[in-house]
Amino acid sequence: MKLSWRAKQEVEEIMKNLSETDLERIGVEVDAMMDQHKINPLMTALCAFLPKHFDYPAVELVDEDDEQYEAAENFLRDALVKVAKRDMAIAIWKSRNSFDEVA
Repeated sequence: MKLSWRAKQEVEEIMKNLSETDLERIGVEVDAMMDQHKINPLMTALCAFLPKHFDYPAVELVDEDDEQYEAAENFLRDALVKVAKRDMAIAIWKSRNSFDEVA
């Protein structure tokens, strides 16, 4: 399903008005997703990308940098939370705009 411009605006508005309970539920779900991976996929991609532009010693230091891993974890969690909020908002929008009648 592709959302219209108006539907996207409505979804964004729903997302902005999610309750604290909804946000807590999203946080729990995202934390569970984060616990499933052993290695942050962003760091894997970064370490594959960096050798195209930098020499190995610099790339190796990035791979060993705990602060870099923490930044990647924070970025990934923030991205997952944002997508989870949108996913919940779309589900709410769909339920509000469902025209299926119960027989």
